[in-house]
Amino acid sequence: MTRVRASRNPDLLLREAGTFHHTRSMRRLAVFLAFLLLLAPPSGIAGPSTAAAVDRLFDALHATTDPEEASRLTGMIWLIWNHSEDPETDRLMSEGRAAMEKLDFDTAKARFDAVIERAPKFAEGWNKRATLFYVMGNYRDSIKDIDEVLILEPRHFGALAGLGMNHEALGDDRRALDAWRRALKVNPYLQDVQERVKALETSLGNKPI
Repeated sequence: MTRVRASRNPDLLLREAGTFHHTRSMRRLAVFLAFLLLLAPPSGIAGPSTAAAVDRLFDALHATTDPEEASRLTGMIWLIWNHSEDPETDRLMSEGRAAMEKLDFDTAKARFDAVIERAPKFAEGWNKRATLFYVMGNYRDSIKDIDEVLILEPRHFGALAGLGMNHEALGDDRRALDAWRRALKVNPYLQDVQERVKALETSLGNKPI
């Protein structure tokens, strides 16, 4: 869903029929933004050349043993995912992100809805709206959008990390752990996710996963 050190990334918000207070949304937004990976700008509509570039970057990411190199490669993946190759889509995404930062949920959703309608194969449009739904407390809607992201880009570690956070918020620790393990399989250098997995494995103990 968005950006953190070589181990972070997500996006933002709702006020469930007016029941969520501003401070609660702010807190949820802060937690989510502090969690994921490089506050990635939008995942692009990958053409053959960009898809091949992402493939090479993932190959390099899995081959490296240097955390600094992994951080650089992760950032490059996000940069490619961020490029929509359409100025109007980029404009809508920028306005949606700005609205999320201001906790203007209605405007943010309207912009991300427009992105998805205009470019349904643009993974980051779905991902940004998933983040919005998470922060708003609409966890199940967020999961539905993440499913769309993963259809378009199964290696989207930001979406997988966000999937874990949604399941955690719903009280399903086992599914949260599974999602975070999947994220680490794609990108082993997500420090925040590593910490979440260790904590959850400890809390679950020897219970079957």
